[in-house]
Amino acid sequence: MMDHRRLRRELRGLGLPAHFTVAQLAESLARRRGRPLRLRPEPLPVAGLSGGLLVTRDIDFIAYQCNTSELHQDHIVCHEFGHLLAGHETVTVTGNDALRLLAPNIDPAVVRRMLGRSCSSEQAEQEAEHIADLLMAHHITRWTSHAEWVLPDGVSDDIRNLLDTLGPGFD
Repeated sequence: MMDHRRLRRELRGLGLPAHFTVAQLAESLARRRGRPLRLRPEPLPVAGLSGGLLVTRDIDFIAYQCNTSELHQDHIVCHEFGHLLAGHETVTVTGNDALRLLAPNIDPAVVRRMLGRSCSSEQAEQEAEHIADLLMAHHITRWTSHAEWVLPDGVSDDIRNLLDTLGPGFD
């Protein structure tokens, strides 16, 4: 289980100050992973999961519940970031499923598959939740809306053109 000391080391390694926004953490993770990160609010079933992480060959994708408070949205996103910060093994989606996830109108069957936990371990879920709690209690300074696409420096022109073509999604 990642403790606060190890988390602070990870955050320093990302070049973050002691206090930062969720958007700054997203930018730092995208930069470190060398790939775009898409944060997408979705009207997820209230009784179901509140967020999910999906990793494609070229893009990291996080869907989170849009029908909740901004504070809760940030906690959901920080939980998914917790999986990335802890190095948990994630499901990689390719082909048509990956393309549908990035398109403005997501196929509900794909969303259901995506929202199945990307980590099969209960221990990984507990660690991600612990990291989110630490982030929210000690590091996140304010709650703001999130840019849908976070692009690190050095992303290829092909990826940028694809993202321009896909547009911002839908509200």
